[in-house]
Amino acid sequence: MMKTPIVRLLVTALLVTTLSGIAEVHSAVPAAAPLRYNSGVSSAPTVATEPNRAPRMTQRDIDERLWLAALSGNMHVLRDMISQGGNPRTATPHRETALHAAAARGHLQAVIYLIKNGANIHARTSNGWTPLHHAARFGHAHVANYLLRAGANPNHPTTDRARKTPIDIALDRNDMRMARLLGY
Repeated sequence: MMKTPIVRLLVTALLVTTLSGIAEVHSAVPAAAPLRYNSGVSSAPTVATEPNRAPRMTQRDIDERLWLAALSGNMHVLRDMISQGGNPRTATPHRETALHAAAARGHLQAVIYLIKNGANIHARTSNGWTPLHHAARFGHAHVANYLLRAGANPNHPTTDRARKTPIDIALDRNDMRMARLLGY
């Protein structure tokens, strides 16, 4: 006895084309009516705002954008976030500040701007790293030089097991230029 399939393929070809707002369906089964684009959908924004004004950011949003701007060296956004009340001393859960981020990436302009706007050059991460440690680790001598002139201490050890100073980090990298700059 031959089994017949319960469901047969009724539609041999399905082609949906959108032309001037009308979707047409072509198939082996005749359609009752063509599908039409719903022109009643509103194009109004889903967030109510005042005309010509962007939605207001929270303090957390401003501080996060400030930190990311420091990381990327985006001075336009960094200035904008500071002018909107961004806190250059705000830190990540590991206590890394925007100054740490800018120093790690070698963004001297961001480092200068953050320090002039209240960033702490002695800020420490949860492992005791200062912005100077980051500058030494990534070989940014121009940033390290500025931090030193601003009062950063090249002899502060980290608080992790290694207890490395920025000088130790430069020596570990065989970066004698950095080591000499830091006072080796």
